[in-house]
Amino acid sequence: MRWLHKRPTYALFLLLLGSLALSVSAAWFALQQPWLGAQMAAHGDKVRVVRVAAELAKQIPKGALVQRLVSATGESLAILPTDLIEEPDFFDTYPLMADFFSRQSALHAMLRSPQVTLIWIDQNGVEGETAIKPVDHRPLADLPAVFWFQLFAGFAGFLIAAWVYLLRMDDWGARMFALTGLMFPVSTVPAAIYSTRELALSGDTFRVLASLNHAGAFLFGCALVALFLTYPRMLVRPRTLLWLPTIFGAWLAADVFRWAPDQDLGSRIPVMLEMLLAILFSIVQWRKTRGQPLERAALRWFILSIVVGCGLFVFSVYGPSVLGFFPALSQGYAFGFFLIMYIGIALGLRHYRLFDMDEWAYRVFLWVGGASAVIALDVVLIYTGLAQEASLGISLLVCGWLYFPFRQWLWQRIVNTHAPNFESLLPELSAIAFTTTVSEQQARWETLLQGIFDPLEMKQSAADGTSGGVREEGLGLQMPGCGRLPAYSMRYAGHGSRLFSTRDAVFATSLSHLLEQVMSGRSSYEQGVTQERLRIGRDLHDNIGARLLKLIHHLRGSPNVEVARDAMKDLRTAIAALDAQPVPLLNALADWRAEAEGRCEAANCQLRWQQPAQLPELELAPRTKATLESVMRELITNALKHAAPGHIKVEIDSEASYLRMGVSNDGDIADPLTWKDGYGLRNLRGRLDELGGSLSIAAGMNKVQLTIACLIK
Repeated sequence: MRWLHKRPTYALFLLLLGSLALSVSAAWFALQQPWLGAQMAAHGDKVRVVRVAAELAKQIPKGALVQRLVSATGESLAILPTDLIEEPDFFDTYPLMADFFSRQSALHAMLRSPQVTLIWIDQNGVEGETAIKPVDHRPLADLPAVFWFQLFAGFAGFLIAAWVYLLRMDDWGARMFALTGLMFPVSTVPAAIYSTRELALSGDTFRVLASLNHAGAFLFGCALVALFLTYPRMLVRPRTLLWLPTIFGAWLAADVFRWAPDQDLGSRIPVMLEMLLAILFSIVQWRKTRGQPLERAALRWFILSIVVGCGLFVFSVYGPSVLGFFPALSQGYAFGFFLIMYIGIALGLRHYRLFDMDEWAYRVFLWVGGASAVIALDVVLIYTGLAQEASLGISLLVCGWLYFPFRQWLWQRIVNTHAPNFESLLPELSAIAFTTTVSEQQARWETLLQGIFDPLEMKQSAADGTSGGVREEGLGLQMPGCGRLPAYSMRYAGHGSRLFSTRDAVFATSLSHLLEQVMSGRSSYEQGVTQERLRIGRDLHDNIGARLLKLIHHLRGSPNVEVARDAMKDLRTAIAALDAQPVPLLNALADWRAEAEGRCEAANCQLRWQQPAQLPELELAPRTKATLESVMRELITNALKHAAPGHIKVEIDSEASYLRMGVSNDGDIADPLTWKDGYGLRNLRGRLDELGGSLSIAAGMNKVQLTIACLIK
């Protein structure tokens, strides 16, 4: 068996050849039956000739009512509509079925005789008879299309199941699915032979073929139940599965050997019980797979495929007899609906694009629900005595009023609950784009993605930032990066309740592109602002700065020169604030210390500057540096101007992004508790408020201390 793992294509090719060989064998067996050359069909309680061979066309009028068949020995047997039924399961009791097989044997024996006579009545009521010499072998051209279709359906289902098994030989779900595929042709091939007979088969042959059909149906049901017992979750031990063929095999024996009282207990109830068990275990699997979206999606494939495939089969075969307003579909063609089930289960086992089936799966469920509601209401109205045309119209009208609004509500609740729109997200995208720092942008972006997709896991991805899409068969979604934001990998959407879909992938990519456009707009805005700042800085430097410098030279030697120099320093600080380049904290402190030492030295005041040997490697934004520089300058100016101190002490402390600066002096100054906030203090507090900082004033031990505390951004 090891070569099957390595060469599944060769194995599938061999199975295809085997299927073709069995199809040829089935066709050969069907061609060995005697051929009358007159095809008959039941019309109510009558039998009519619907098609005759060319040599009989002038002898038997088309549409003639068939009365009986007479052998060369004079034995006569009436042709009944029940002689032409496709499926012997039509009979409710075994005695009726035995009588049917007996009549088939008698008709088959007559067809084996050298000559028979067909008694018929034409459309004018005139009785006629035609002597026919049956042919020993049925012509190949006489095999109807439904014969070949049943062979195709049976072996196509088998090959689909075999393909899945060859790809996943160690998976118990694939094994059980392969068993359903193996049993499907066991049911369809015998049905193809006896359901397309011209008139009769040997009763013994017919019974064997019908028993094989029942065996295929029984074991197909066992394998289907076992499939739901083993996939997606293993509900029982593998050895426990042997109870299914044991129990239903005994039930099959009771049906084949007619130990059961009737067809209901012999074949119909066990097959129905198998379907009910499959439904029951599918519900158990649904509960067991809570929080496993991939397994639930596969299970949804199964349920959808079985509901649609089996539902259409039952509806097309038994619906006409119940409703009566559309013609019955041949059971042979109805077998094709099982291929829907096989394809669906195969795709579910292979996990093929499960993430894309949620939306249309619900569409199919809702469509089936609507059709079922119309049919059920129509049946109820017909049985209450309402005319068929009126009942159908009322059913459509009532379901249109009630079902379709309910369908829309259900659709919004089930499918569209995780479908945001760009209009509602645009304000949040703008807030992200205009956030100052990259870390805050990332935090806001992650919060937004968490709110939209609600993944259980989300982390930055090392993948290409421009690529995005569904990953891990829908368990994951790659969110492309944009601008300064990295790509993200998300897993388990809806808090683990669903898979990511291609709609999610398209939405994520579009969302990323939209954010990138908003950020591009912000970049263009900032570029314009930067250019305007540079222009203003150049104007201040070239115009105001030149005039202040001229004033300083003019006032040199006079007391007012210091005022002009202070004005020049303030101007330079303002110009520096317009520069877009951040300044390291150590450099800023060095600048402030140099300026403070120069001013204290000019005022005959000693400066004591204390700062830690190790400071965090932080950078000050130009605006932050300018604000703190102005505040520091104002504090030292006030101390020198109002207190005439002998010493000024500056203490610097910084942790992470937090900066504290304390300025104290020993000058003669009033108690701070008696101070009133004038323009200077209000101005200082206002500047610090812009940075999210504060100013505190304290007095003690013959000194006054003003402390600045703020976050560095």
